Amino acid sequence: MRFQEAKRKFRELEDLFLTGKLPEDEFLNRVVGLQVTDEEGRRWMIHARTGRWMVHDGQQWVFAEPSWEATSVHEPTISQTRTPLPPEPEPEPEVVQPSPVATVQPAVHRDRAEASVPSPSSRRRVVLGFFAALVVVGCLVGGGVTAWVMFLRDIGEPTPTAADPSPVAMVETYTPRPATATYTPTPTATPTRTPKPTATTTATETPTATSTPLPTTPTPSATPTEVPTTTTATTTATSVAVIARTYTVQPGETLSEIAARFDVSLNELASANGITNPALIRAGQVLTIPSSTAQVATGTTPTPTWTPIVLSTSTRIASVTLTPSATPTRATSTPTPTRTPSPTATRSGPSPTPSPTNTPRPTNTPTAQPAALSGKISFTVWNPIEGEYELYVSRIDGSGRNMLGQGFRQPQFRQDGNLLAVNGEAPNYEHLVTMNPSGGDMREVSNYAEDAFPTWSPDGAIVAYSSTSWGDGQSRLGIVHDMFGKSQEWIRISTTEIRGEYPFWMADGRVVYHGCDFLGDQGACGLFWVGAGGGSYVRLTTHNSDTGPAGSGSRVAFMSSRDGNWEVYTVNMDGSGLKRLTNNAARDGLPTWSPDGKSIAFVSDRDGAWAIWAMDANGSNQRKLFNLGGGYGSGEYNWTQERISWGP
Repeated sequence: MRFQEAKRKFRELEDLFLTGKLPEDEFLNRVVGLQVTDEEGRRWMIHARTGRWMVHDGQQWVFAEPSWEATSVHEPTISQTRTPLPPEPEPEPEVVQPSPVATVQPAVHRDRAEASVPSPSSRRRVVLGFFAALVVVGCLVGGGVTAWVMFLRDIGEPTPTAADPSPVAMVETYTPRPATATYTPTPTATPTRTPKPTATTTATETPTATSTPLPTTPTPSATPTEVPTTTTATTTATSVAVIARTYTVQPGETLSEIAARFDVSLNELASANGITNPALIRAGQVLTIPSSTAQVATGTTPTPTWTPIVLSTSTRIASVTLTPSATPTRATSTPTPTRTPSPTATRSGPSPTPSPTNTPRPTNTPTAQPAALSGKISFTVWNPIEGEYELYVSRIDGSGRNMLGQGFRQPQFRQDGNLLAVNGEAPNYEHLVTMNPSGGDMREVSNYAEDAFPTWSPDGAIVAYSSTSWGDGQSRLGIVHDMFGKSQEWIRISTTEIRGEYPFWMADGRVVYHGCDFLGDQGACGLFWVGAGGGSYVRLTTHNSDTGPAGSGSRVAFMSSRDGNWEVYTVNMDGSGLKRLTNNAARDGLPTWSPDGKSIAFVSDRDGAWAIWAMDANGSNQRKLFNLGGGYGSGEYNWTQERISWGP
């Protein structure tokens, strides 16, 4: 196909499209097929929306002009005017005499003819140039150059500007994490533990025994002898040791995870390092772990007490009651001190009263509690009246719910929680879109409406995605290498694009996705992974329904109907450790990890309505967080084609 023929066919398709005789999808697909190969072997095609020629430079399609059009005057294209052109009358076969229709020449001949005739604009430039020369001479002669410049500054043809200038706006910068982090331990001298002694409790006064004689018998001459038995109790003082250390942040770690590891609070760790936003930490950053205290176990030794033992030398039977004059001291014990009852000795003859013993109080066994949840979550709800999704962000417990807009779906938070990447289907935002968690600073970052499932790179600088923009109905994986220039490229194995959908970019640089072995056994489907730079792909799971991957560290959560209905599973990146986390007759899916990797949120309709649920990473402590307040669509808007995302 030659350039002129491709241009002519494009204009015919454009006329059919503008007059409503050709649907937009068919128009775009047929324009893509109008490709031309020049004498140098380069591939050319016409941009469907602007009508301009593009050439493939070996990496991507760029705008350029073929050599035969370099000197021609371009006619207005669809992107410049979008004004429907009236269809040209077709010649009647029966007419023998020449008609106006017969004089119509192809577009390329009109362009060449027009190029040979000076345009009014050229004549105007000549006149203005001559006039400007006269003015300059007059200014030099008269000395009033400044006055003439002020007078003539608005005369002349305005400087031509680009037909479609790109809007410029202030954007939020994001410092990427380094690819490799190092851990540098800082030796810290270990302080000695010097116990601080406390005063030993003083023994109480010895009780005095009294003798009560029988009324009918004489009082025996009994001399009670008190034999004290002594026990000692010494309370060891609690000693406090100061522990200080530093730690280098590893890729993928969060401040809350580090705080939990060193048993300090998140606020203390952030304050000690001057961090105002705990989400904005980076790999390789050295943190100072605040001082923590370690208490030495408190030991006890008995406190000296006196236990009276009464001996009598009388041979007569006498009843002697010993009444202590003071209450014995309370012994200090661990873990719970108890009061020693007052001993009362009653004797019949010389037998002593045994000393009372302490009964220990039972302790309660602590039960495991669910992991504490924090952060925010993004999700979508289907609007059946408008026929599109509504995008929401709320706190993880459902409070502070805020609708960001309509016509946005499949959200994913950037690692710091400050940006969302979504699939846009709203007016003026029909491609991949980024926005802040409040719905502001919206920006399109891709070129095709078919681009879907954006996922952030580990450093939060670019996104990967899947798209059916090729036009053959197959979904391929791609990367937006330039978020501001909308520079896109496919992920390839050799020269072949990777077929797949629903990608998730792992922290180690690999991209996990749902797909099939398209170069081998095309029926072998499930989860696969491939390097972001392309190359061979590896099968991770073996069931065709495995989809919706979400990663944390080297662990992947996903949804599958392999056991009869939709449930949530996890698996290691090497394919080992497959585990089912949910098990009920309802639908569970769309898993997303908490920023600290300790919990998983998912959607479920197990209570009869769609809601956000959460569980520990091992599947325990499953509980409902809040209802979505709606449901999902059908067909290509089915719930399995959606996504939720948990951010800090």
